[in-house]
Amino acid sequence: MEKNLNKNTKKYKKNIKKRIHRDKRQKTKKLRKYLAFSSITAVGLLFILGLVLPGLPLQFWSNDIPDGDWEYVSNMGWGILPNIDVPHDPYTSTPATSGPFLDEKWGCPVRWGFHDDVFADECTLSNLARGGIIIHYKNDAPQEVIDQLKNAFVGANVSEVTIAPYIDMDNLITLTAWNYIDRLNEFDKERIWKFIDMFLNNPSLSPFYSKNGHLD
Repeated sequence: MEKNLNKNTKKYKKNIKKRIHRDKRQKTKKLRKYLAFSSITAVGLLFILGLVLPGLPLQFWSNDIPDGDWEYVSNMGWGILPNIDVPHDPYTSTPATSGPFLDEKWGCPVRWGFHDDVFADECTLSNLARGGIIIHYKNDAPQEVIDQLKNAFVGANVSEVTIAPYIDMDNLITLTAWNYIDRLNEFDKERIWKFIDMFLNNPSLSPFYSKNGHLD
């Protein structure tokens, strides 16, 4: 009887070893299948992204702004003015590119698009703080130049860009973004587009960046 018991015990242990070995093989096989499937899925996703991403309006921003026709203007910082009569330090550029500004209850930021009205720096700065661009044209600019600006930069393909006259300005057209300015003495569509492409909605510059000119 003892001999039969030892024999059964050996057989039992042998069966346990076989089962453990079989389970290991099955787990290894499942793991290989999973890794193979994951690899195929990853390659497929990369392929799809490679086809789709070039068509999306994506831009990856860097804090390093390359040299161009634009100039950097020292940053005054920013703050919300309770009203336009509150005194503050002089702006560091004309038109202004940083500093305190008015908020929504004073009608700021200015509506995106073309305007015939002159706006105070305290108001247009609210646009720049939201990542917008202002195209200022000299108050007595020829109608031909004004029409060129309207035709080139107003429409379905242009958003968050404001075009408005400016009084105290020597040159014909001035482009402003937060901390940056470009002064032109003639209409130059390509140069203006370069400025827009570089600075429009650039979150690395604007104090608070929010699309459509609204605070979150």
